[in-house]
Amino acid sequence: MGILAAYYFFLYLSMSVFMPYTSLYFSEKGFSTSEVGFILSLWALVSVVAQPVMGLINDRIGSPRKIIMISVIAAPVIGLGFHYVNEFGAVIALSVLFTWFHSSTGPLSDSIAVEIGSRAGFSFGSIRLWGALSYSVGTISTGFLYDKYGYGSIFAYYLGFSLLVFALLFGFPKSRTSSTLEITLLQQAKEVIGNKPFMAYLGICLILVMSMASSSTFLPLYFQEMGFDKALLGSAFAAAALIEVPMFWAAAKLSRRIGRFRLLALAAFIFALRCLILFLFHNVYLTLGVQLLDGISFAFAAGTFVEVVESYASKNTKATFQTIFAAVSSGMGGVIGIAAGGVIVEIWGAPALYLVLFILSAAASVLFIGMRQPGAAEFQLSDRSNT
Repeated sequence: MGILAAYYFFLYLSMSVFMPYTSLYFSEKGFSTSEVGFILSLWALVSVVAQPVMGLINDRIGSPRKIIMISVIAAPVIGLGFHYVNEFGAVIALSVLFTWFHSSTGPLSDSIAVEIGSRAGFSFGSIRLWGALSYSVGTISTGFLYDKYGYGSIFAYYLGFSLLVFALLFGFPKSRTSSTLEITLLQQAKEVIGNKPFMAYLGICLILVMSMASSSTFLPLYFQEMGFDKALLGSAFAAAALIEVPMFWAAAKLSRRIGRFRLLALAAFIFALRCLILFLFHNVYLTLGVQLLDGISFAFAAGTFVEVVESYASKNTKATFQTIFAAVSSGMGGVIGIAAGGVIVEIWGAPALYLVLFILSAAASVLFIGMRQPGAAEFQLSDRSNT
């Protein structure tokens, strides 16, 4: 548990030194706003393809630690290439390679951590909270650093922390490997698509994650449209990030008491309440306060999402399920949520977006209540699909 906690701490610390600043990095290199938008959109689209493919490969070779070790080093090394190229076409080519490895690290890590945690008797949330802590500390600290020295070294810092993550992987607890060569890639894909309860669960999660992505992206425009002091915007994001740390711990306790689907329903309800408040009341200090609800809902959902996915997968397809879940929920959900949110904000304004998000997340809350925890029937069906 200590190794996993340290791993997640440095993994998300490495992400915190570059992910929030990529738009500023490319802007500082001289790219236009539309070019920056295209680059970052491409990152999201590549992840939709890369994550399931890497999951399938992982389940085929049965050595997730090796895949993660390659990804953890390959992503920042490729990322350093952005420092040396200024042509738009070259940046696009590097973006495909960079995102291919970077986007796969998180889902594959989650797959291993959930499997180890289920055997060792601790929840994924109790590990993931260390990532929330390091990400919030990292973004706040590096914000001051980059404000003084610029954004040109973000991928160098990313490589430095990634080397620590790589070193920790040598002490990683062993996860169960499986004889994945007994089934074909087509059978792996069929197991996912043919698992109707999982596909229904994936659809509900897509609604909620899509809402969360849209909300986070357009909060700055909400500040601007409401005439709030934009200097307080950083405080809004920091409040949500810091509350996540104790809430990940609380989520582990609540999950055992009320069950995973009820916890997800509660997360969606809390997020829906936040969106409704932002639609009805336009006060900057109230907005800062309800950011705590944003952090609580994310912490309740994030750890529970992957634990439920683990319960749907068979021993041969754990990474496949996790990476497909990440690609659809975070990848496609982010693309759809941000694109649709932009249209809504442009036509009806930012408050209207939060009304739509309230409706979507409230619907997700109700649908989660109607879900049934995977049991023996699902596992038996999953096992039969491998024979």
